[in-house]
Amino acid sequence: MTSVTPFVAGSVDSTVRLPAETSMPLTAVPAGTTAVLQQVCDSRSCAMLRSLGLTDGSRFRVCRMGDPCIIQVRSTRIGLSREVARSVLVTTADGAPV
Repeated sequence: MTSVTPFVAGSVDSTVRLPAETSMPLTAVPAGTTAVLQQVCDSRSCAMLRSLGLTDGSRFRVCRMGDPCIIQVRSTRIGLSREVARSVLVTTADGAPV
């Protein structure tokens, strides 16, 4: 992570952490891309995805975009609703912008 210290009036020490890579919603990633899970914004979806083996830092392949969005985690394919896919923030495995 990169540290940036912005000027804030009346503040002595305000450090903002910026992610080294720019995360994007899973819905913005095209089929065929290998992605890395950064964060799940919805707590209900987070618990469900963890139980299916999709944890922070997991690499997976996007098999099909749409509703459902189909991803492959290890040897298992998982169908995600568009709403759940929108709450999943990822980076591409190679770090290249989409």
